[in-house]
Amino acid sequence: MRLLSERTRDPTRKEISHERAVIYSSLADSSASLLQLVFAVTTGSLTLLSEFARSSFMLMIEVYSLWLLAGIHRGRMTHFQYGVGKIEQFSWLIIGLGMTASGVWVAEKVVRSLVEESVPPTPMGLAFAAIVNAFNLTINWVSLFALVSGDRTEESEIYKAQIKSRVVKCANSTFLQITLTVATLAKDPVVGLFMDGLGAAFVAVIMVVNGLMMIARSLPDLLDAPLSGIELSQISETVRALDAPHVQILNIRSRRSGQFPHVEILVSPVGGDSAGKLLEEIGRLRDALRALDSHIDATFVVALQDKAAT
Repeated sequence: MRLLSERTRDPTRKEISHERAVIYSSLADSSASLLQLVFAVTTGSLTLLSEFARSSFMLMIEVYSLWLLAGIHRGRMTHFQYGVGKIEQFSWLIIGLGMTASGVWVAEKVVRSLVEESVPPTPMGLAFAAIVNAFNLTINWVSLFALVSGDRTEESEIYKAQIKSRVVKCANSTFLQITLTVATLAKDPVVGLFMDGLGAAFVAVIMVVNGLMMIARSLPDLLDAPLSGIELSQISETVRALDAPHVQILNIRSRRSGQFPHVEILVSPVGGDSAGKLLEEIGRLRDALRALDSHIDATFVVALQDKAAT
């Protein structure tokens, strides 16, 4: 209840416009998904069935992203002192698993329809499937235009992800429109079944690939895996290259939570200078890390007489 009631600031006009663009796109996607389900059942089109499964999972991501975006714009997430990266990654893991399983299920349906003797979709059914996909194609391109036509300055990472997702949707629905149109115009029912299966297979591959990518992206954060070799190397080089004669770097360990890299640096004072000198050089190290990446959350632990003190 705290997330719904707590409000620390009012969103700006630009933030509200971003939210509205996502809301309108999600509402349009909901209507398109409903049409896909209805006509997939009535026409027997594998393409519409697979596209409904894919769009349903993508719609879950959109709704979750909208909730997260609205919370960030209103300052409702500040009590998560380590950010909302774990929540975000866990949701992506669940959706990624579901999307991968659904993609495998759709692929199995396609193979079975091509191997076994099955009744191909009727020309009228394929025509309706093409019309429904054309509606979805229009929604995707209009939504993409709405997302990119506004003020693009200071976009959040979530909003950028929405744009990338919409670009993929546009490419996907464009390909499906081609296969469904060819299937509709083909006089041979075998050709129609093949083109319908080709469109469904394409969506199945997209689902499996995206699902596996979501799983691969979420697991390292959930398991507190260290940063990638390149990121950790850049941080280590930045810290060790700075002229700080009163500080010795003993160890660096890291993990990621969402877009925030967490870095713990164990240091030891060199010489007998005052604590002020030590804190001054630690401050310079912190500034250098922020210049490298403003999202870095750096913690310095000072080792004094074989004991660690923060």
